[in-house]
Amino acid sequence: MVENWQAAVAAATAAGIATTDPNFPSNPLTVGTANPAVFAPCGLSPTGVPYIPAALVNFFRPSGFNPSLMTAFAPCVPLATQVLSTAKLNASCNQTTLVGCVPFGDMDANYSNGSSAYSGFTANLRKRFSQHYEFLASYTWSHAIDDSTDLQSPLAPQDSFFPGLERSNSLFDQRHRFVFSGVYQSGRLAGDSFWRKFFSNWTVAPIIEVASGRPFQIITGENTNFQFEPSAARPNVVPQGAATNPCGPNVVSKYAHGQAFQLPCYVSGFDGTLLSLDGNLARNAGTKPWDVFNDLRIGKRVNITERISIDGIVDMFNLINRFNVADVNPLWTNAGQPTAAYDPRQFQFALKVNW
Repeated sequence: MVENWQAAVAAATAAGIATTDPNFPSNPLTVGTANPAVFAPCGLSPTGVPYIPAALVNFFRPSGFNPSLMTAFAPCVPLATQVLSTAKLNASCNQTTLVGCVPFGDMDANYSNGSSAYSGFTANLRKRFSQHYEFLASYTWSHAIDDSTDLQSPLAPQDSFFPGLERSNSLFDQRHRFVFSGVYQSGRLAGDSFWRKFFSNWTVAPIIEVASGRPFQIITGENTNFQFEPSAARPNVVPQGAATNPCGPNVVSKYAHGQAFQLPCYVSGFDGTLLSLDGNLARNAGTKPWDVFNDLRIGKRVNITERISIDGIVDMFNLINRFNVADVNPLWTNAGQPTAAYDPRQFQFALKVNW
């Protein structure tokens, strides 16, 4: 497709069509969309390389012709047949009977050949209830690696021809997680003084969780490799100060580790291989910030009679009101910028009557 576009650009330039003219083939998908009176939808470049309408044929799969457009581009069919035959793609489609035609629409094939690996270590420290309190401290280290996560479109491979390049840290890879929970109960203090009654039957129960951030995919959001998966296409990593390309600027990012992001560019970066249109950034290269969740329950039981009591309970969520990031921007130009957060500090009050 890129070579087809390059031939069309050469022909348009030779014909004196300015790059700002709407009829100029600005990208590989627009070849054949110009006004035929200004620029022919098919032909030869000055060096004899043919170009044909991008919509007329499928450059990526053996389906060949799009039969619904063979009439509209009838003058281009002989040249397109030659191009398809040279590329060893299907060129035998009969637009009337559809004999030899292959469905042109894109169809995802879902396979169960994905692989994953998980390594983990867990340590617990527990104190059973005695002397008015108990607690449990738990730490988990883990590392999850896979080459696919789910069947959703945003999780598709960057390049279906090279699924092996998707192997990386999984979206579920949470490297560290520490949880502490405990309960303290004052019990009933002996004596009938006001202060002894006041400090009797209190419950204090904290729970604290500290967790490292999970990976996220950094994407271009553009159809840079012409596989129609802008939510899976990734940028290139280039040195800071590297020359920009015609497809966009260089963007310095902490996820480039001292370097910069750059769009893969069909204008100047195509070397005749599909890989040259793919970003070299690894899958799930970004990591979300650490989260700290801190909740606390304080309760007090007041005895009304020997058989009736009332429990007053206050639950506090995110007590220190920490800004915990729930999601981030995946686009390469603003990768990692928070777009959603977990709930701020909240209080919940309750009264419970026991009889």
